[in-house]
Amino acid sequence: MSEAFHGAKYCWMNGEIIKTEDALISAMEPVHLSIFEGIKAYVENDVNGEGRLNIFQWKSHIDRLSRSAAFCGLKIPYTKEELLEAARKTIKANGFRTNVYVQPRIWPKAGSLEEVHVVVPVWTFDTILGRGNPKFSKERRFMISSWRRIASDALPPQAKAWANYANSALAVREATRLHYDGAIFLDNRGFVSEGTGACIMTVRDGKVVTPPVTASILESVTRGALLKILPEDLGIPVEVRDITRVELYASEEAFLCGTGWEITPITSVDDLPLGREYPGAFTKRIAEYYADIVANKVEKRKEWLASM
Repeated sequence: MSEAFHGAKYCWMNGEIIKTEDALISAMEPVHLSIFEGIKAYVENDVNGEGRLNIFQWKSHIDRLSRSAAFCGLKIPYTKEELLEAARKTIKANGFRTNVYVQPRIWPKAGSLEEVHVVVPVWTFDTILGRGNPKFSKERRFMISSWRRIASDALPPQAKAWANYANSALAVREATRLHYDGAIFLDNRGFVSEGTGACIMTVRDGKVVTPPVTASILESVTRGALLKILPEDLGIPVEVRDITRVELYASEEAFLCGTGWEITPITSVDDLPLGREYPGAFTKRIAEYYADIVANKVEKRKEWLASM
């Protein structure tokens, strides 16, 4: 079983480094009320796949964790700096010098409205980014899920909460059963929402188009970064607006963006190919620039990186 399922040898829990296998809680804990963050630390300049690590957009991730806590009525008993130090200690305890995924998790203790458990597990991951990486160019067939994205009057889609991911899990299982590589949600109005764990962006007439927050999307940190760097750094116009299913089919390119998915190109939707080239020129250019940012090669975006 991969590290993504059982974590590295050590994690941080409630103020101390312990063995991940010892991070145990009672079966009666209300884990369905938990929130979390997905954060990645990348090797600087990617020298032989090992070296100094930098976390991408730490502040934005922890700000979103704070918003998720507010949405769900939870209180985080640690500061942003204390959580960052917890991540540093956990990575150091495991001796990691390769790309690391950091996933702070918070859930209320049984019978308490105030007290929470806070755990920070970590594990290594393989990126699909980088020029010439064959994982990036792999073909990916997506489908429009028969499941709709959760509406904000049912659960808060802007919260990164585990309960919301039951919605995604159902869509993933459907796509897998039908032999697709992934699924895309429509919102309860019938407009394109997001993927099952990442936001979606499309390319039409030289512009990148992406759904608004009101389309029941999670406010992705990566999406937020792209909304800045596309016009400011790459000169690519961006439109944030509703996208119809038919318009998605007619897109010249489409890709998912998020911490886990990074920049992932989509070959087709419902077996309708997108554009004439795969991966598309815009998607490749954006992914290469994003890879340079997380590898600390872009001077103007170094402020987005927190050293480990």
